[in-house]
Amino acid sequence: MLNKIGLSTFLCTLALTWVVGHFSAPIAALLKSETTTVEILTVKIPLLYVVPAAIIAIAARVVRLHDKISNVLGIRERFDLNRILIPLCQALQIPVDNRFKEKLRNQRTSVMARTFYRYASFEEPKISKALVLSSADRWTWYWILLEGCAVLAIAGAALLGLRAYAGAGAVLAVLLIAVLVFSTYYSVCGRLADAQIEEIVADGQRADEVTAEFQRIRNQP
Repeated sequence: MLNKIGLSTFLCTLALTWVVGHFSAPIAALLKSETTTVEILTVKIPLLYVVPAAIIAIAARVVRLHDKISNVLGIRERFDLNRILIPLCQALQIPVDNRFKEKLRNQRTSVMARTFYRYASFEEPKISKALVLSSADRWTWYWILLEGCAVLAIAGAALLGLRAYAGAGAVLAVLLIAVLVFSTYYSVCGRLADAQIEEIVADGQRADEVTAEFQRIRNQP
């Protein structure tokens, strides 16, 4: 997953480096000042086009940019709570009041590990492996779109700073489309989570184990 996200971020940044150069003559002159080329997918590209894309992609991979953005915006927290933990409780007929919901929020990572990911982990799923892998694929595209939106925003801001308004307008229009596509993936991932929850609670032993874990959390002082 991380390698696919990193490669996609690199290619997106490479394309946007070309866009910035296309709309800004000074940047284009700088990018073309080095004659050395790098071959990527049988295409020879000037080195200085590749360098910024590689730096940004490596930095994004090291710091897990999508995770950082998700933490700032609360994307994964809301999904885990509202699309997994609360629906899982509801499937087991466990009422969720505000006090219990706050406990789930505060212990979200450990509760997810002991309930949902206990059976739906990517490494050793206890439910349908095809379903889990399908979910992993959708989440990969979700994070690719998120990092792509971040890179598009940076490129749009750079073009505005360079007063290349036509280029900025084009990039920001693509950003708007990317954001709209990104927003649809939330519900797609949610539907896959619903299917995984159904498989978890369909087995009596699994349902009892998850129920016991939720009851333990509910009874905490």
